[in-house]
Amino acid sequence: MDNEKSAVERLKDKIEACYKAKYAEWMQKPPDCLIARAGEILSAQQILEALPDVASEEDAEYLLRFKDPLEVVSDNLVEMSGLQSDFEDSLSHTLWELRDKEAAEEEYELEPEFASVDELPQPTTPPQTQQMSV
Repeated sequence: MDNEKSAVERLKDKIEACYKAKYAEWMQKPPDCLIARAGEILSAQQILEALPDVASEEDAEYLLRFKDPLEVVSDNLVEMSGLQSDFEDSLSHTLWELRDKEAAEEEYELEPEFASVDELPQPTTPPQTQQMSV
């Protein structure tokens, strides 16, 4: 009987059912639509996994009032965390890091017109420094 379960357990069951319904809906969508909704799908997956461990009994009681608590949490999480602006800041920082450290040139294949300059033989030992006699 559901009343014997804790609110968190009932919430877990409910978000699993909501996720299954969303999953069935997603499977009817064309690939380009799924790609466009990748953030929503990832958010739903992460909430499905984490919410039962994070939610208190009071949180669960509150969320159980909604027909689709998974949607409620997902929409509000995105809105409150400002993922768009955080993402843009992270992307900007990543681009700066790539240019600053230039490590990507060693790990990823370059276009031929850029590879020839960077693939010139490099000295394998540091240049000799003149040592002063003591």
